[in-house]
Amino acid sequence: MALLSLRAILLTVAIVSTFIQSSWAKPLGTGIHKHHSLDTWFLVTEQSSYVISAAGNGYLVNMHWGKRLTQLDDLNAMVVEPPVFSQIIPVTEAREELPVFGGLRYRENILKVELPKGIRELNLQFAGNANITDKTKLDLDLRDGNRTEFLVTLHYEIDIENDIIRRSYTVRNGLDDRVDLSKASSAAWHLPYALGWDEQRELVTLSGEWSQEAMVQTTRLSPGVKHTVESTRGFADHVSHPYFALAQVPNAVNPTTDVYFGALAWTGSWEITIHTDTKGFVRVTGGIHHQDFGWTLEPGESFTTPVFAAGYTDQGIPGARHRMPRHARKYQKKNVATQKDENVFHPVLYNSWEAVSFDLNEEKQMALAEKAAPLGIELFVVDDGWFGVNSPRDNDTAGLGDWDTNPKKFPNGLKPLADHVHKLGMKFGLWFEGEMVNPDSDLYREHPEWVFHYDGVPEYLSRTQLVLNFGLKEVRDYIFEKVAGHIKEAGIDYIKWDFNRPMQGVTMHNYDRNPQEAWVLAVEGYYEIIARLKERFPHLWFESCSSGGGRMDLGALERTDQVWTSDNTRPDARLFIQYGASLWVPPRMQYGWVTDSSSDKSIEIPLSFRFHVSFMGSLGLGSNINKFSKEQLEESTHWIALYKKLRHVIQNGDLDWLVPPSRVGELVAVTESIYNDGDEAVILAFRHNSPFPDSGELSPIRIRHLDENAIYRVTIWQEDPQNPVDEYDLSGALLMYRGLELPSLNKGMFKSAVVWLQRA
Repeated sequence: MALLSLRAILLTVAIVSTFIQSSWAKPLGTGIHKHHSLDTWFLVTEQSSYVISAAGNGYLVNMHWGKRLTQLDDLNAMVVEPPVFSQIIPVTEAREELPVFGGLRYRENILKVELPKGIRELNLQFAGNANITDKTKLDLDLRDGNRTEFLVTLHYEIDIENDIIRRSYTVRNGLDDRVDLSKASSAAWHLPYALGWDEQRELVTLSGEWSQEAMVQTTRLSPGVKHTVESTRGFADHVSHPYFALAQVPNAVNPTTDVYFGALAWTGSWEITIHTDTKGFVRVTGGIHHQDFGWTLEPGESFTTPVFAAGYTDQGIPGARHRMPRHARKYQKKNVATQKDENVFHPVLYNSWEAVSFDLNEEKQMALAEKAAPLGIELFVVDDGWFGVNSPRDNDTAGLGDWDTNPKKFPNGLKPLADHVHKLGMKFGLWFEGEMVNPDSDLYREHPEWVFHYDGVPEYLSRTQLVLNFGLKEVRDYIFEKVAGHIKEAGIDYIKWDFNRPMQGVTMHNYDRNPQEAWVLAVEGYYEIIARLKERFPHLWFESCSSGGGRMDLGALERTDQVWTSDNTRPDARLFIQYGASLWVPPRMQYGWVTDSSSDKSIEIPLSFRFHVSFMGSLGLGSNINKFSKEQLEESTHWIALYKKLRHVIQNGDLDWLVPPSRVGELVAVTESIYNDGDEAVILAFRHNSPFPDSGELSPIRIRHLDENAIYRVTIWQEDPQNPVDEYDLSGALLMYRGLELPSLNKGMFKSAVVWLQRA
């Protein structure tokens, strides 16, 4: 096996740089470009460059990832040939685009296979084939040096305006015998070396639990330490989310704010690993979790990994927060027909769960719909409990899997209710948990083999339910026909699709393939169901839910209309949850509900505060409106009307956190949604506690991204949606450099304000 030479890599850099100096007098435009004679490619976005080259002996390496190279001769600065010692192994140090298990590689790899005759090492080199499509997509072929029929194609796609690169690869078995994959992560990303000995990087990840999703965590990177964030539960999970950001910590020597960030487009088990060496070299790898993963390729078969999207910005975490949600929204619009029109807004919804729980029927739902419509509700959703015949869904122990309307609750089916909702001017939505089954159900009694299980091993219940094997075509077809039947018969406009327990016993029965493939097949089955429903019913809106925020990964964002962020709807908790989720979830996809829920029933949270927190993305109402007073109903009507005036800014704008939420001090948080290059902005400001009597006034809030030369009309609402507390004109310069005064938030608990800035 040929060894990867560090000197060969550096020689390639020198040759490329020399050519650039002599032949390229002006910078390359955005897009993907190939050197006219060398196997070197430049992936150029608005603000960044990513450079790949085949080294002198054919190994693909990363040459640069970071700020856009203006003349591209900056690569000369990289030609610093370090001393080579006997214990430094060049191939281990190299920035390989596809580090595999094999050879003298002793850092994180992303592909491990078992070839015929028990060989478990690869030697992949550039095969000479490259294809550029539309200047935004690049495919590079690698072949095993000893078995040229084994082919790996690296896929790159650039999102030019958002400075993001999407990566994956396809493995093709051209051999005469089977090949087994035991690890197939999506990409390896290489960050530049540290610029100074005192430079440090900070890792931003998201941890949590059910009802406490997306809690932002920061960790200083240390040499020789590997950090892994992951989910092994079969879905994206609440405990950790498939996102990372690496921020350069400013210091006196190097006060920059470079951030590298990324997210996995995968709704199954996943892992992201970050390793730092003593020189400040950082490698990030990520993809499908290797635990119990397996995939067999028979001759002629292929396997493609999920997308791992990552980007660079020199604008700090706020810059990363703009780019990844924009990227997710761009691909959502590309893939989801109901999202293509920017002027179609996510509807204000009402969900009846808190009002009735499992005690629902046609009469109660119609009465709720009649109360919801005058409030300005645009989508009425019936949640859990509407189904089950022989095993009625009167609680969470029975009925899952039996997707027939309960005849006692809805004696005429769902159509009379749906028709009533439509006549009231609202869309009609329905809850499903299609991948689950209760043992107390006709479906389980008829098809116990349809659940994930091992023969002779207990079927471990969680939430009194089991997981259906969506890797089986017959299971997917059954669920699809049941759901599609209701959509067609009742005229359903919207589905809330839930997933309320982790996977276990994941294997395939009566399947002449690798049983470990079940982990991937189950996720692909979920994706297939979404695609089939969307194809059959192009008007259908689809929400991804998993006991709250367990399925708000990039893979779900690019296929669905919206995600449910958390079952915890207490507004002060939601500030923290929405702060973390906004790192990658577009504002319009993140629903916030106004509810009566609170873990502390002694706390009175004003209705205005609850609405203002829920204004942050798409607005929903989940309170038991049967218990609302006349005054509360009237106030809700006016807050909803105000939200509709502002939602073009909130749903389509870029979200910034001017003041992140904090668990210490006075618990202040401020967000800004900026729209149409600073023509409009909506500021949401919160003070959810003020424990110190002499704390003084709230400092002015400095707004961002306005036109300093423009005059803005400032309108501020606090507790009354009909009567602003203040209206005046102010220049963009004053708003940005001195700040916005909000004296109404100076003291007290649960004070909040909505501010609308409009260019005069």
